[in-house]
Amino acid sequence: MRLVLRLLLSAVVGVFVTSLLLLTVADVTGPAWLLPVTGTVMTILLVLVGIGTTVAGVRTPRKQDVEAALRENRVSLARVIETRATGSSVNDQPICDIRLVVASRTRPAYTTTTRDLVNLGRLPSLQSGAVVVVAQLDAEKPDVALLDPAPPEWQAAADRDTTVRDLPEAPVWEAAPSRGRDTRGLLRVPFALLVIAFLVGAGARLWPERDLVVALTQGTSLADAVADRDQARDEAASIFPADRTQQVIDDLAEVAGGTLFTDLTIMQTYAVAEGLTEPGAQTTDRYTWRDGSASRDGAATIQPDPAELPDELFDVTEVDWTWVESLTSQFTQLTGIEDPDGPSVGVRRAPAWSVEGAPLEFTVFGGDDYHDAWITADATGTVVEMSGGKPGSTAAGWAAEHAG
Repeated sequence: MRLVLRLLLSAVVGVFVTSLLLLTVADVTGPAWLLPVTGTVMTILLVLVGIGTTVAGVRTPRKQDVEAALRENRVSLARVIETRATGSSVNDQPICDIRLVVASRTRPAYTTTTRDLVNLGRLPSLQSGAVVVVAQLDAEKPDVALLDPAPPEWQAAADRDTTVRDLPEAPVWEAAPSRGRDTRGLLRVPFALLVIAFLVGAGARLWPERDLVVALTQGTSLADAVADRDQARDEAASIFPADRTQQVIDDLAEVAGGTLFTDLTIMQTYAVAEGLTEPGAQTTDRYTWRDGSASRDGAATIQPDPAELPDELFDVTEVDWTWVESLTSQFTQLTGIEDPDGPSVGVRRAPAWSVEGAPLEFTVFGGDDYHDAWITADATGTVVEMSGGKPGSTAAGWAAEHAG
């Protein structure tokens, strides 16, 4: 379990550190929850690993271990040299390191340290100079465990002892740990394995930003790499391509329960529409498409005049939606404006004074920090009007030519 916790901790640290570096160096935030969640999980795992490491060192003999030690003369008295709290506790009972001189019955006296979970009521009996009963857990190793309660005859021997109490501190018996374990008997986690887990976590966080990382390793400046990354994401999420636009329209019509709308505006990654509340109704609702699905938002803010409603409605199945992709792709060329958020496309019935005889019009709008532009096209995708745009652009020239 400790191995799993340490590997998981290394992986979470990899995610956290990489997220922090991306935020600091490249201003890449990622999901808003990522840093706080990984930070919290990392803290919890650190506490669990710390507790696990401390508790795992506690020598708690099993009944069969004590019986074997009694048979093999590995139970003996020991003098407490020092009892030191580790700072950890379980159920308010402190975990202590206890240094002892063991009066072994099978070898010369030796000094060793054991870790035990000490009942607070028993703590005074473990002060320096106290005589306790211990069991050597392995004949070939110095590790001992306090016996509490001790067998009655051994506890009586400890109570009347006068010899062990005066034992001087003996040489420390240090035995090499078992293969693959540390001096506390805990499974040793290879450092290389922890590094691999860290790299797995770091890689998992870097994977969504792989294009940015590759660009940086190829010498692209940070600003250009971030701009290219954002543009690629916008293009990947764009609903301007004809097949995606058609899917958006189909989703909106399904939620509305009909195909008659009064207004529909398509942005690069979402769309907003107003259409009949239900087929045959004289009221309209607002509909939104975002993140792959459409929803009904409730009544439209401004309700139509029932007498004028028939002249405002259009059937989305009678619109050639491929013109959305065509018109948005022409926008920069015609206006000279590179809209960082992408232009928006409005579709509605054409007013009689705007485009004579045209039942429908597309209005493409976009802008940057300094200029705006509008392009109007009829139902066949033919541009019939332009305004705004950068000086010298086709749109600006058209507007100047048709002024007044």
